[in-house]
Amino acid sequence: MSSTLIPLSALTDARLTGSGVFDVLMKASRAHLDEEFSRNRIKGAEYAQVYLGSLTEVLQASVQFLLQKDKTDAEVRLINQQILNAEVENRVLEAQVCKLKAEFDLLQEQRLKTTEETGLLAQKKITEKAQTVGAGVDEDSVVGRQKMLYRAQTDGFKRDAEQKAAKLLADTWNVRRTTDEGTVADSTNMLNDATIGRAISKLLAGVGA
Repeated sequence: MSSTLIPLSALTDARLTGSGVFDVLMKASRAHLDEEFSRNRIKGAEYAQVYLGSLTEVLQASVQFLLQKDKTDAEVRLINQQILNAEVENRVLEAQVCKLKAEFDLLQEQRLKTTEETGLLAQKKITEKAQTVGAGVDEDSVVGRQKMLYRAQTDGFKRDAEQKAAKLLADTWNVRRTTDEGTVADSTNMLNDATIGRAISKLLAGVGA
């Protein structure tokens, strides 16, 4: 119940034509009594008794009405405030739900990013290992093709060095042969036909001929 005092004017204006609750109810009560009295349903002696009884009942009903009205108004205000509080709480909950969804989406993005980074690190590890260890490298990969190119270049350098050395030795033999017809091509200097034939065969095989 509200602690606000109910003004007396709400009960009565202390006039027969007042607008208080008691005044209005008494007007109706008197109208009914006058109607009954005019129809001789209430005698003169009974009129005073009935009037006093109705006066007491109307006064009690008026006071009870005002008290109940004040209580009802307070309850309505309380309910309205509770509704406002519930609306605020609902907006807070909606904001929290949105925040949780955003945090969940962020966690999902971070998880995907972490998975991608883990994959990249694993691939980087394989690539770095492949630069020093040949095992586990796909020949069609960039690293695989680079290693094949390095091997081919290394083999090419070796073959070039071998060819230059062989030419140098053959040239020295030619010089000696020119100045000394007794110089022969045999298994010792590896310039005989059999050795040259094997060398030519290997050379042709190397170039795919």
